[in-house]
Formats: sequence, structure tokens, C-alpha cells
Amino acid sequence: MKTKTKAWINLILFMMTLAVNFLGATGKINGTSQAEVSDTYHTLITPAGFTFSISSVIYTLLVITMVTLLVKAKDSYYHQVIERISPLLWLSYLSNMIWIVLFSYRFVGLSIVFIFAYLFSLSGILVLLKELSQKRQWLLGLTFGLNTGWLFIASVVNVAAYLVQIEWNGWGVADSYWAIGIMLVSLLLAFLVLARVKNAAFPLPIAWAFFGIFMELKATEGNDLLGIVAIGCMVLLVLLSVICFRRNQNSILPVA
Repeated sequence: MKTKTKAWINLILFMMTLAVNFLGATGKINGTSQAEVSDTYHTLITPAGFTFSISSVIYTLLVITMVTLLVKAKDSYYHQVIERISPLLWLSYLSNMIWIVLFSYRFVGLSIVFIFAYLFSLSGILVLLKELSQKRQWLLGLTFGLNTGWLFIASVVNVAAYLVQIEWNGWGVADSYWAIGIMLVSLLLAFLVLARVKNAAFPLPIAWAFFGIFMELKATEGNDLLGIVAIGCMVLLVLLSVICFRRNQNSILPVA
């Protein structure tokens, strides 16, 4: 298959994914939006609603990225990118669309399979972009770094929502302790992923989500300790992003 054809498929699948996301967000699928489903299975680590506005930033960057890949398909760097990441990109878009439908129909447990497929495909793209990076390339690193970081925390919240749906009792351990444990494990996993992908944008959406968790806890007069942990995780993630940026020679991706 020609590289240009793959670039067109990338763009078409993205537009389809955008349409499905719009239908899901506006409640056109099963008469309910993802936000409404999420509110139904609210957890102590569910971020405040305003944090989801980052999706508009990510999708705007994806529009620019898909068009850039199509227009610059003959460029040496973008040619390699299209050839290497396209299969994973297709998997990410298909997983995203299936997840939207399943979550809208409240098949929260089954939706976990597809949100993790979505996350792993994006993580694979970050690894490939790191390997292809030779000079300061900001667009792809920023786009997929933010996308993967947001999916990372969304996957964690998705699992937590499923546990609420099945009324899991946490083996008798208080919800607040489970929430603290999940946040700390998420922080550790984010650090391990960052060490592998070396993308300075990756921790930022996770930090943003932790800020959203803090604000939601504050608005609902939640546990003060949970709020402190959330803010602490946010600060550490921002610091990790800055350190990674500096180690990449002031670049989102490593400079060879």
C-alpha cells in the first residue's frame, strides 16, 4: 500500500472517530453522553467536568497532525512516520469508536478492553516516535503525548467506574484509602511509561487530571488527605515533564 494511501486512511478514520465522539458526547448514542454515564458511576478519583475540555485541544492537534501527514507524505521524516505508526493509529481509532459505543450503552466492564487497546496502541506510537526522532519535531510528539497521557488517566477512571458499577466493596478497605493507592500507583506507572517513551508532553494531561480530581474533591467537600495527594501528584508530574524536556535538549522528543 502506498504511503499516501495510508495517510488518507489515517485522515478518514480520524474523521469517523471524530463523528462518533461527537455523537457520544451529545447523547446521540443510547440517549446518554459519556459525561452522564461517568457521573452515574462517580468515584473519588473522577476529575471535575472542566478537565475534559482538554479533549478539544487534543482533537484540534489531531486534525492538524492528520492533515500534515497527508500533505507532507513525501517528506523523508513524515514518510517514515506514516509507514511505522499507521497500523497502530488505525487500531487506536477503531478502539476509540468501539469504546464510545460500549460506554454509552453502559457496558463499562467490556469497554475497559477497548480503552486499554486504545491506550496501548497510542503508547506504541510514542515509542516509535521516539525511535524516529532525529531533530526537534514538536507537532507529533505534542499531539500523541497529550493524547496518550489523557488516555492513561481515563483508563484508570474507567476501571474505577466499573468497580462502582458492580458495587465492589474493596475487601472492606475504605474508599479513600483505595483512591490514594490508585493515585500513587498511577503516578508510579506514569513515571515508568515516561522513562520508556521520553515524551515531555505525556505527563501533562495526567497532571491536569489530578488537578481536576483536587477541584472535584474541594467542590464536594471531600477528604482533605485525598486532595493533598492529588496536588502532590500533580506537582511531581509537572516536574517530571520539565526534567524530561530539559533532558531532551529543550524538546518534547529526544534529539539525536
